Amino acid sequence: MNTSRCDGRGFVLVAVLVALVVITLLASAVAVVSGRAVAETQAEIDAFQAEIAEIGTRDTLLYLLSTQRQTYAGLTVDQQQVTTSGLATIARSQADDFGDVFSPLPVGNEIRLDGTSYAGLGDIRFALQDDAGRLSPNWSPPLYRPGFYSLLRIPVQQWNSLEARLLDYQDPDSLHRIGGAEATQYRERALPAPSNRTLVTPLELRHVLGWREALESFDDAKLMALLTASRVAALNVNTASAEALQALPGVDAATAVRIVDLRETAPYLLLWQFIQDFRLPLDEMAPVRLSAAGYGTLSLWHNAGGPVRLLHWTLTPFDEGGRPWRLDYEIILPRDEANDSSLARKTETPLLASPAAAGE
Repeated sequence: MNTSRCDGRGFVLVAVLVALVVITLLASAVAVVSGRAVAETQAEIDAFQAEIAEIGTRDTLLYLLSTQRQTYAGLTVDQQQVTTSGLATIARSQADDFGDVFSPLPVGNEIRLDGTSYAGLGDIRFALQDDAGRLSPNWSPPLYRPGFYSLLRIPVQQWNSLEARLLDYQDPDSLHRIGGAEATQYRERALPAPSNRTLVTPLELRHVLGWREALESFDDAKLMALLTASRVAALNVNTASAEALQALPGVDAATAVRIVDLRETAPYLLLWQFIQDFRLPLDEMAPVRLSAAGYGTLSLWHNAGGPVRLLHWTLTPFDEGGRPWRLDYEIILPRDEANDSSLARKTETPLLASPAAAGE
């Protein structure tokens, strides 16, 4: 009798323990699932907020590009104009696309157009690059030809052939240049036929017969940083990278770095003085400039990581009934680790300030 009662109590105890274990496991499973759901939801919220911050940064910069004037130092962020005594005679006033006269002299609050990293909204970082600070395979003048091919590390004996193939790729006729290639040669290699137009993006250069192999040592990000497909002939020494500056006759790697370092203090204001200071074999009629073009790229990326979204923009002030800008194309590129958040500069405009900073 007592034995049966003890056995019954033991069974109940075991059952209770088993139930507790099951409940504990279920609670743990629910906690894990709930934690994962919370983490996924938070990740979605963070991604959504990052997307909003990226769109806001993009549209703010497009607004500034289309409404604010540009100086030799970059894009201004307000209507401030500063002309100290003596500076007014250094550079002539210019007329913008609307006929308004303005001074190209720097005012000190500019966003640089040379690929410098800046902090945007939230954790977004951005960089603006003027297309006149790049080399164009479509339009670069003969003066830049040796430097252009040298920067792309192409042997001299391949220059004429690659240039002929690029011209055959672009022109609308089927005439075969010496060393070039027309549709027949592309079909023989099972490649898409030539576009018979100028390149739309620098990456399209890889579609030209022979150029893919010639550019094997360049990734897409490097190619986009160095080249443009825009109609630019004169290189802007105030926005060109140290690599692009080496296309100028008389500019080696050390001189290019010195040019970039010196313009960090103050942009170059006089072309003849720039040529004279660096003792370049150029004259004032050379295809060199100090001001930016009306087109370029905007790179956007998240501080925490991920790829870079590169947008090519063109200002269109005469596009009646349309927007004052046009987005030509978008390319996703791997992030360059050199774009470290600690190097991102702050802008002088509250339009790109975080809510906390704006209220201080």
